[in-house]
Amino acid sequence: MTREIRKELNQATRLYKAGKRQEAFEIYDLHFKQNPDAMDRWDKIRYCWCIYYLHIKDSYDEEELSEYAEIVTDTIRQEDMSRSPVCVYTRCVFKLLKFYKKAEDWDYVMYWLDKLNPEFLSSKKGESADMTYPSNREEYYSLKSKAHLELEEYEECIEVSRKALGMFDDFAINGDTWHRFRIAKSLRQLDEPRQALEYLEDVVRVNDSWYVLKEFAEDYCMLEDYDNALKYAGEAIAASGPVRMKVNVFYLAFKILKGTDYELATKHAKMVLAIKLENGTDVPEDIEELNLDEDSLDIETLEHEIRNYWIEREFAN
Repeated sequence: MTREIRKELNQATRLYKAGKRQEAFEIYDLHFKQNPDAMDRWDKIRYCWCIYYLHIKDSYDEEELSEYAEIVTDTIRQEDMSRSPVCVYTRCVFKLLKFYKKAEDWDYVMYWLDKLNPEFLSSKKGESADMTYPSNREEYYSLKSKAHLELEEYEECIEVSRKALGMFDDFAINGDTWHRFRIAKSLRQLDEPRQALEYLEDVVRVNDSWYVLKEFAEDYCMLEDYDNALKYAGEAIAASGPVRMKVNVFYLAFKILKGTDYELATKHAKMVLAIKLENGTDVPEDIEELNLDEDSLDIETLEHEIRNYWIEREFAN
């Protein structure tokens, strides 16, 4: 290494410490591309902090984020957060995880998760005046189980969530409930509805939202317990929640009812058809075969009629 290169890198360090990140970045970036062997460990760490503040922290451009985060993860190592209070490697990866989670691009969520060693992540929770937030380590396991579920890697989802449940004594924002919910969903996909119901019983004590009730309905339907399946499907329909997201619940109720109550089943079929047509998605064959009048469909009217039926039935029971 020539004295001139070292002199320029020392100048970059002075600029960095003075808060002049753009000027420091330009020098570091030049030597990173031309003389990478001349940069010591701290040169590279400061270079990566410049990258974080200039190109990652406030960026929402996928190409920029991905390009510069790759440089960071290829240039330095992840720090052990039990020994180091901050780690630019970790901050960059979590920014990418947040970006791809929002985009629901689960392949890339998994790609960036695989760049982290969870043992090196902090176990310290975040706190505000009225809320506790998950630690980086807890967030890692939550994202990983969610990504496995979305990618239909059900055995891996169960393994990760069970590991998390055994690892943490307490969770932020009902994290343990979400792990149990994802285990239950995975077990049903693996044809284990009875085991899934055991986990759902724990979930519903904390969260009785419509999508949890839907899982009960689908598990009971798989067990051919159609009375309980219909009971929970009705409760899911009656519960608050966006009607268009409940299309699969309406379809499940239709399939159960069509052998016993044709008129009521047809009303549920109309709701499925109306939502599918609005979304431009495929209509199930058994509903197409009903030849329903598409011009008379109104989602709001159908929701009012169907929801009132289930509410009245629930109170009657």
